[in-house]
Amino acid sequence: MGIKKISRPINKAKNIFLKWLEDHNADGVDEFEGEKEPEWDYYRSISGFVGDNLYVVDFQIWKGKLSIDYSDDENEHNDLDIEGFLQLIN
Repeated sequence: MGIKKISRPINKAKNIFLKWLEDHNADGVDEFEGEKEPEWDYYRSISGFVGDNLYVVDFQIWKGKLSIDYSDDENEHNDLDIEGFLQLIN
């Protein structure tokens, strides 16, 4: 299975988070696309401010393993799956 097909679900979650930021009138939204290192199948980091709170989410697939890391000013969650991440922001 190609990386584009593997990365579709996590890319969709990334786009849902970008929409969440937009819906919450986020400022300073930034998207970083990871370097083209052979180990990273997919890496995107999204950050933005909602009010005074900074939200940072890393979407990653490394050697075929998907994980999402989430942090805001009060919380930090590592190694989330897509379903767990989406429950967190809804």
